[in-house]
Amino acid sequence: MRSGRWRAARVARFSFRTRMNADLRRLTILALAVVLWGGGVRQFSKLPYAATPQPTPTVDRLAAPPTVYPPTQADDGAQLFWLHCQPCHGDQGQGLTDEWRAQYPPEDQDCWQSGCHGKQPYENGFTVPTAIPAVIGQDSLGRFETMGQVFDFMRAAMPFQDPGHLSEEEYLALTAFLARAHGVWDGRPLDTNNVYQVRLRSATAETVTPPASPAPAGVSQNPQAGNGLVYGAAAVLIIFLTVIAWGIKVFMGHRQRIRELD
Repeated sequence: MRSGRWRAARVARFSFRTRMNADLRRLTILALAVVLWGGGVRQFSKLPYAATPQPTPTVDRLAAPPTVYPPTQADDGAQLFWLHCQPCHGDQGQGLTDEWRAQYPPEDQDCWQSGCHGKQPYENGFTVPTAIPAVIGQDSLGRFETMGQVFDFMRAAMPFQDPGHLSEEEYLALTAFLARAHGVWDGRPLDTNNVYQVRLRSATAETVTPPASPAPAGVSQNPQAGNGLVYGAAAVLIIFLTVIAWGIKVFMGHRQRIRELD
């Protein structure tokens, strides 16, 4: 009788030990899976992702430039350039090119047709030259050495249809705008004294900088990488601690049961 109970107890202990070993193996496998998953989260957060295509807004090149507050002298000049200079010199200062004229309504694209700005302009109109040079960009304003010379020329000859009708402040603002476009304006307001000290030719050559290398098209670094890494690490830690707590509970339960059988 005693021998039968002893054998039953040994069988029960063996069964519990077998289950405990199986639970420990499962616990080990689960912990390893959590660690590997955490490593995957870390690596995934570093992967580039395809940028979501954004619709390209339609730009109205005939519209006034955006206003800023507070405006600088060059910002005021940009508004004046749009109002008085852009129709002939282009929205980028490129001159009266065919591409720029194509931005106008069809009936206004031929600036030299009779009744517009040709040899027989409309009443109070004026004849437009057949070639209008660029004022911004490579090789533009090549006849001038300083922005003071540009200022003097504009005051004497521009706008073409009514030379000299702008105020001195407006001509200085236009000069500041062109100086900024050529990379020679330091942000200080121009006046009739310091405008002659701003050199155009030599300063332009000194301020040329190589363009930045563009990023691969359609690919950028994941902007959520930092947050994803933090959240992933927190999730791994919580799951890992939960597994450990469950394992301890299972182990202690098996241990207590074995002691009872002993």
